[in-house]
Amino acid sequence: MIYLPAVFGEAEVRFSDAKKGFESMRIVRVLTPVEDAAIPVNWDEGEEAGLAGKDLESAPFANAEFGELPAVAAKPKSYEEWRKDFAAWLYRAQSLEAYHSPGLRVFSQPNESEGEFRIRLQQASREQRDLMIEGLRKKYSPKITALQERIRRAEQALARESEQVKHQGVQTVISIGATLLGAFLGRKTVSTSTLGRATTAARGAGRVLKERQDVGRAQENVEALQQQLADLEAEFKAEAESAALPGAESIQTITVKPTKQNISVKLVVLAWAPWWKSATGERIPAWK
Repeated sequence: MIYLPAVFGEAEVRFSDAKKGFESMRIVRVLTPVEDAAIPVNWDEGEEAGLAGKDLESAPFANAEFGELPAVAAKPKSYEEWRKDFAAWLYRAQSLEAYHSPGLRVFSQPNESEGEFRIRLQQASREQRDLMIEGLRKKYSPKITALQERIRRAEQALARESEQVKHQGVQTVISIGATLLGAFLGRKTVSTSTLGRATTAARGAGRVLKERQDVGRAQENVEALQQQLADLEAEFKAEAESAALPGAESIQTITVKPTKQNISVKLVVLAWAPWWKSATGERIPAWK
């Protein structure tokens, strides 16, 4: 094994789009060789390190060799420059693509495929639809309950009116029948009391007619309230059915670049990268 000098950089990069309400963060860890050249550290030549700064070992592998360390890598000031270059490279090279559903305002998660996002989007859509329907229930429930109570009272009133008509009709028929019977059973003339009873019976007949009209109005009131209830329930059903699931065409792809303020460099240090050296001189990275 041979250790060759490299520079390890670690940073947090935040991607934000305030207009779309998007926010995500990425940890970037890069390992790039350091050489004795005009540009000793070129972050464009770096590669994903595959480990965090806290995982760097402090002791080498036994019996390992070390490559030559360029003089520039022994100067502390160099790392300040490379730190600035690392931040500038991140600003230039880093970007994030995400899937977005404008209707649901849902974004894909880091490393989430389009298929996985669509599955999660369907779940989010069902949850949002359930919330919308629950909101509609809360909106319509008091109105429906109030109408049902009005219908209940109107039906009670209709029952009372119908019963009164039935009772008054029976009493009126009895009164008229008794008057006629008294007038025609052996009496030569109509007495004052007979005329009084006839007048009372006639008034009873008038009341029956009025109460029958009251029954008609009560029946119309019940029917009108029942129609209002049917219309309200139909309105609720139409609004609930309009809460449809979003289609595939609602998915968009957005690209977000970081701002300089959203780049936070955590570490830029010298890191001796282990390589396997074969008998033929071929070198194979040992950290991969």
